[in-house]
Amino acid sequence: MKRTTALIILIFSLAIAACGDDGSNGVEGTASTEAPVATTTLVTSTTATPVLAEPVPLAVVAETGGCFMLGPNCSTTLIMSDGKFGVFRTDPADVLAVPDDIGAADITGQVDVGALARTVSDTDFASLRSQLEPGTCRGCVDGIDVTVRFHTAQGVEDLSSVEYDFDSDIDLFLYLESIRTVIRDSGDLEPLPRGA
Repeated sequence: MKRTTALIILIFSLAIAACGDDGSNGVEGTASTEAPVATTTLVTSTTATPVLAEPVPLAVVAETGGCFMLGPNCSTTLIMSDGKFGVFRTDPADVLAVPDDIGAADITGQVDVGALARTVSDTDFASLRSQLEPGTCRGCVDGIDVTVRFHTAQGVEDLSSVEYDFDSDIDLFLYLESIRTVIRDSGDLEPLPRGA
């Protein structure tokens, strides 16, 4: 029994020595009486994404143009920082307006927004605008135009497909479009006639 106890103490002492813990807690001349605390760190990305106390808007995506032809059938999608989303009918008077209550949306759900959140946080929007090609007015020929409002730590950044080409080779637009595809696959707004 003494040999087993001595062996365990020896192994434990070697483990502590291998970790470089001299018990001083970085203060010379004092010994620690506290037990070591184990910590776990989960790294999911090389870019840190701030942890928010509560969900905030990450992006608002508004469609206009041809989807208004037969009635109020354009959608505005609110994407929250926690991945919750709500799809509302676009208000033609303020295409980026969404109610405060995501529960009031016509369609709600959850989507992974990690890559988009990191990219929005890392994007220099002034530089991005200078690199983008001019956009096209698809709504002018019954197509659908898209306006996106990104919520950043510095404020909001609005981009319109009429002004800028949303190049899918750029991560920001690639991640946004992949999220929009998942949201579109979750359901469609019920078509409403004009005057509804």
